[in-house]
Amino acid sequence: MIAGLAYGLLAAGLVLALWTGIQGGRHRPTTEAQMVGAIVVEAGLLVQAVLALVRLSSAHLSEPVTFVAYTVGVLLPLPLGFQLARIERTQWGSAALCFTAVVVAVMNLRLLALWRG
Repeated sequence: MIAGLAYGLLAAGLVLALWTGIQGGRHRPTTEAQMVGAIVVEAGLLVQAVLALVRLSSAHLSEPVTFVAYTVGVLLPLPLGFQLARIERTQWGSAALCFTAVVVAVMNLRLLALWRG
C-alpha cells in the first residue's frame, strides 16, 4: 500500500464529506461537480485496492484477512451514496453522499493502521 495515496484518499474523502455536508446543510441537492468528485475518489480507491492486493503477497501483516476485507469493503460505500444522491435529488441526497464519504475516510484510516501493524 502506498502511504501517500492512502493519505490523499483520506483527505479527498473528508473534503468530499465537507463539501456535500455544506450542500446538505444549505438544503440543496448534490451538484454534478460533487458527483464527479465522488467518481474521482472511487477511482483512486480502486487503484489503491489493486496496488494493496498486489503488494499483499510481500507484506507481513498481522491480520491479512481483515486487511483484505477492508480493502474490498472500502469500494462499496461511495457507489451506494452516489446512487442514493442520484435518486434523492434533495438535501438528503447530499447527506447520504456526505455520510458515505466519511465512512470511506474512516475505512481508509483503518486500512493504514492495518498495513502498518
